This record gives sequence, structure tokens and C-alpha cells, in this order.
Amino acid sequence: MKSEQYQGKIKQYNAEKGYGFIAAPEGEVFFHISDFPAAEGEPKRNDRVKFNVVQNGDRYKAINIEPVEDKSKKAKKAKAVAANTSITSALLSNLKR
Repeated sequence: MKSEQYQGKIKQYNAEKGYGFIAAPEGEVFFHISDFPAAEGEPKRNDRVKFNVVQNGDRYKAINIEPVEDKSKKAKKAKAVAANTSITSALLSNLKR
């Protein structure tokens, strides 16, 4: 792996131990929570991220991890459903008054 940005998904994260793995096309990459932005909270399975890698012994470690907006059809549909549910709830609560 070179010093360029990669993309992948959080494969697993152990909150007690503070580390996890990112699944990328190039292979699985280790990460530590200290390399994840604190403002984003804890990573969740299948969150999309972009990151750089460094050599860590005989393996690679992800650093400079940043979340990436999921632009898949499934994510877009979930966003639309959430927005429609919110609008519907607001309209119904106004009708009840």
C-alpha cells in the first residue's frame, strides 16, 4: 500500500479495546480509535471511510481516518424514508392540534 488515500468500510470495531478493522479492496487494515475523528463519535459497522496507511510492523495501520458520505442507492433511499417520516410526523402533529 502506498501513501495515498484509500476508501473502505468499517468491518468491525471493539469499543472496549479501542481498535477495529477496515475492509478495503486492497485488504483488511487495522485502525485505532485515536486515528478516528472524536467529533464523529465511535465508528459503526459498514460506515464508509477514507484513510491513509502506514507500515506497522509487518502489517498496515489506517491513519487520518475521515468519514465519507454513503452515496449508494440504499443509503439515498434510507435518507429519503427518514425525511418523509419526519415530514409526515410534523404534519400529523399539526393536524392533531
